[in-house]
Amino acid sequence: MKKYKALMLDLDGTTIPNSWEAMPSLRVKEAIAKANDYLSVGIVTARPPFWAKPVMKVLTLKAPCVVIGGARIIDPVSYKTLFEKVIPKIEAEQIIDMLKKNKIPFLYPRDTNDLTPTFDITIPDAGQIEIAVPEITHEQADFLLDKFDNFKNIAAHKVTGLEKDKVWLQITHLESTKQHSILKVAEILNIETHEIIGVGDSYNDFPLLMACGLKVAMGNAVQELKEIADYIAPSVEEDGVADVIEKFIL
Repeated sequence: MKKYKALMLDLDGTTIPNSWEAMPSLRVKEAIAKANDYLSVGIVTARPPFWAKPVMKVLTLKAPCVVIGGARIIDPVSYKTLFEKVIPKIEAEQIIDMLKKNKIPFLYPRDTNDLTPTFDITIPDAGQIEIAVPEITHEQADFLLDKFDNFKNIAAHKVTGLEKDKVWLQITHLESTKQHSILKVAEILNIETHEIIGVGDSYNDFPLLMACGLKVAMGNAVQELKEIADYIAPSVEEDGVADVIEKFIL
């Protein structure tokens, strides 16, 4: 069996149920603890640090962790930023203007539990790390994705929403996708990307799986992700991450 050197896990819908307050099951937690003895385990999530840290702490991760969809990589012990890429200020302001004109409220990373969409933001001179449009229909997301084709430095991905048949749209720098972050994690760990197992469930996990040597889609994953997967694990409710660890690592 091929020896893998890193396991990179999406959070919502993969390692934990799709809920802001969710935590990993005991089986998943114990499997990840065992996997830590064999290889580097990290997360690759669309969540901002404030919402990712509680899960990272429970899992006692030590490998670099990707947050904000790939825009930032942090050390899960010190929470020090290891890498970051932001949307240039001018383009961030143009995105905000476009959203306002279409009367679409948005979110941006905050170190609070406030998830109230807004129309107000002051873009830092250094640029904006992320803009997110929460809980919209696929039709609304597709409308916005067409608009974002006009921005040369932008990557926009659908993320499975918390509400039925809804998605979030996560907007970051073009080089801040989960694929780019995996390349950077491999560089930090001094390994090759084909030595990494990637596990995900949603649309924004397509870049994650494409960057990894072993591509795993959860049983509850969107069909598009299952179509490129090397292995389809049981669903998040069936502790699919534990299954992956037991099958390919332990």
